[in-house]
Amino acid sequence: MTTSPRITRCRPPAGRATSWVVTAAGGYGLIELLVTLSIFTIIAGIAMPEIRAARMQVGNAQRLLIANLRLARANAISKSIHYQVTFPTANQIVVSRMNETPVGSGTWLVDTTTQRTIAVPSPAFLKSTVVGTTYEFTTRGLVVNLNAPVQLDAQDTYGMTKSLQIWPSGQINEL
Repeated sequence: MTTSPRITRCRPPAGRATSWVVTAAGGYGLIELLVTLSIFTIIAGIAMPEIRAARMQVGNAQRLLIANLRLARANAISKSIHYQVTFPTANQIVVSRMNETPVGSGTWLVDTTTQRTIAVPSPAFLKSTVVGTTYEFTTRGLVVNLNAPVQLDAQDTYGMTKSLQIWPSGQINEL
């Protein structure tokens, strides 16, 4: 902190015409404020890309959910076999092909040899209402045992949430 002298006029003592007093001024100078502001700006500029990159992961998680659900539905329709999408943990998506056992019986079981596990990008995670749920797509693209639209939520550690909806008709919409 620098001080610059201040010259002020004060009440003169008896017998003198005028009196001038030199005093020191307090406070910060313009240069000091600009240097402090520029250092703060540089530090903030270094930190911002990291924060932005982490915040984008919840959007990536939502797009990953939508892509895998739509792919399972498209495969179920085009290959005429059931597909199942399961969310075993807050950080995993499992897509499984199903086999009709015995053939023509209408009973579909998961083919464990064709399971694909996808990791949800960190720091995003699936909300607790999603964990443990399973959605099975029929050969016509419909969702088995779903009577009303269901909302799936992905959230990040900053509290930002992205949602999507699965309809009984098998449509998947971003919210």
